[in-house]
Amino acid sequence: MNEQVFTYAAPGLKFGRGASAEIGWDLANLGAKRVLVVTDPGVAAAGHVDRVASAITSTGIEAVVFDRTRVEPTDVSLAEAVAFGRTEGPFDAIVAVGGGSAIDTAKAVNLMVTNDGELMDYINAPVGGGRAPAQPLLPLVAVPTTTGTGSESTTIGV
Repeated sequence: MNEQVFTYAAPGLKFGRGASAEIGWDLANLGAKRVLVVTDPGVAAAGHVDRVASAITSTGIEAVVFDRTRVEPTDVSLAEAVAFGRTEGPFDAIVAVGGGSAIDTAKAVNLMVTNDGELMDYINAPVGGGRAPAQPLLPLVAVPTTTGTGSESTTIGV
């Protein structure tokens, strides 16, 4: 008999008009003092990142912005984001603002700023090394600007 019952444990989800304005309070409750905000150029140009960063800094938390996430990320764009996170860190939390590409890039950066090696070390075998993270990841808060990918409701990156 094959397994027919599954459990899916989603991260906590906050939604509704004005929910993103509470991000500074949420991050402060996580103990964050300095966060990395990961987004893409289009979301940044639309002003969404400025609004979120302002809500973060209004609580005394420093927000460092990486706005070069590529839509449909590649290994090269992920490596650039990871290098930025490693160089500009340390951080207490990661914030993703945008669609699935920004959120998944933030997940990869989170893994790689808390653990050594290369991203392919952690990709499931047989494609990657199948290595488990040795260190816990930082809190990640996602502020989705699109619907459909569901990346904000999962712990995996695609």
